[in-house]
Amino acid sequence: MTDYIATVAMHQPTWGTFLEPDAALTDVKHPHEALSIPIRGGQHADLKAFAGRNTVFDRTITRIENLALTYEDQCSAYHYFDLFCQVERCHQELTRLVDVGVFMGGSSAVLAGCVEPMGLELDLVDVNDAYLRFTRERLRRLFPRAINRVRMFHGDLPTYTANVLGAEPKTRALIHHDGAHAFDQVVKDLSSLYFTRDQVHGVAIQATHLRGDIAHLNFVDAAVHAMFGVEVKYEPLGANFPLDAPVTIPNEWDGNYFLAGQPEGMYVPFDGVEWKYPHPTMELDDFMPVKAAPAG
Repeated sequence: MTDYIATVAMHQPTWGTFLEPDAALTDVKHPHEALSIPIRGGQHADLKAFAGRNTVFDRTITRIENLALTYEDQCSAYHYFDLFCQVERCHQELTRLVDVGVFMGGSSAVLAGCVEPMGLELDLVDVNDAYLRFTRERLRRLFPRAINRVRMFHGDLPTYTANVLGAEPKTRALIHHDGAHAFDQVVKDLSSLYFTRDQVHGVAIQATHLRGDIAHLNFVDAAVHAMFGVEVKYEPLGANFPLDAPVTIPNEWDGNYFLAGQPEGMYVPFDGVEWKYPHPTMELDDFMPVKAAPAG
């Protein structure tokens, strides 16, 4: 389904550009219905489990808990808190946060809570414009004073790298990657960052514990090791589930499950990382999506 959405999106006129805010969502009670976004599991991360540890995060928790909005999260509260802590530790070295694969704004809401107090910008990146519009509207309701520092980019990470990072050389970004989880797409995404590596502090990459139907090639951790070697230095992020956890059993929708004893995510800092791929003779265009020629 993700590949289908991406293929359709590439032929939309907004592909590779920043979207304008959708004013029609401002007074809508249920934006997900207006945008035809289905709610499957309805899971909410229990951020309250991390209350009292950081005043900025506490403010974010309060905003999220008090906003009456229908959504579901795709990460654990452990991942969201670890992601926040990583941003908090290095924010003085950053100008921008980039959330790739926003879904319904779980990670974006946490990152948006950092925008004002840490003096940062936030770019939302997704191949699905409905997810972008929903997430921005969620952030507008959560942090109205910060929303002018939030942009929506319709495209994948290679396209964002070429069109935005390549055009804004003074940017210093932390990338959160929770987009397509297929091995080949993750390799393309990470490869694109090689060409703007001096602008990237590091990548927080989610779903490194994910497996599922072989058709989906959900091997994010293998993609990380293919790029940076099996000895890559990283900080583990998020939950680490035991063998008897229900989530280690394939789910009812797409057969996805989590590996026991493996971290939910990894933070790979780019200073000192050894790139095993791409080869220095390759170019960014090699990793860009290819548009099919128009029919007729």
